[in-house]
Parts: sequence; C-alpha cells; structure tokens
Amino acid sequence: MHFFAVFLLFAFGTMAATMFLHSMFSFLRDRWTHTACLTGIALAWLADFNMWTGWHVGLRYDWVGITVSGLALGGGAMFVHALLGFFSGLDKKFHDQAEVMEVHELRKVA
Repeated sequence: MHFFAVFLLFAFGTMAATMFLHSMFSFLRDRWTHTACLTGIALAWLADFNMWTGWHVGLRYDWVGITVSGLALGGGAMFVHALLGFFSGLDKKFHDQAEVMEVHELRKVA
C-alpha cells in the first residue's frame, strides 16, 4: 500500500512537470502522451523508483522495472490530468452554460 501512495504522488509530480514543460515549450502542445511518458521515465530513473520490488514481483533486470514504472507514472499522470480536467469543466458546464441559454437563447424565442 505504501508503494501505491508513493506512485500516486509521483504521478501528480509527473503531471505537474508535464504541464510545466507544455507551458514552456510550444512544440510539445500536441504531444501530451509522449511528454508524460518520457517525464515519468525520467522521474523514475532519477528517484530509482521500481514499484515492482515493493509488490514482490521478481524481474530479471532492475532497469526493466524502473522503465516500466516510469511508463506507469506517465499513464497515471495522464489519468490524473483527465480526471482533474473533467471536474474543473463541471463548474463551467453547470453554471455558465445554463446562464448563456437563459440570457441569449430565450431572448431569441421571445
């Protein structure tokens, strides 16, 4: 369970680093998936994070576990980003869209 919490926090960090890279470099705007996966792999290698050892999954080579953990971090970052985007868009959908419909579309009918 400890490794899952660390994985989730690293996924948040990967998402933040990917968002930072997207704001700094304009050529990365259409490459969210690639950037998230490469950032996750880089973070896993920098932290030497191998989640498979925490779950007692034996791998022959340690570098495979670290690289696959980084890919999983990139996937977790993409999931967290989509989830946060969904919940941040709900406020706009519930409030702004109803107000626009009342103000603009009902005046056209009347």
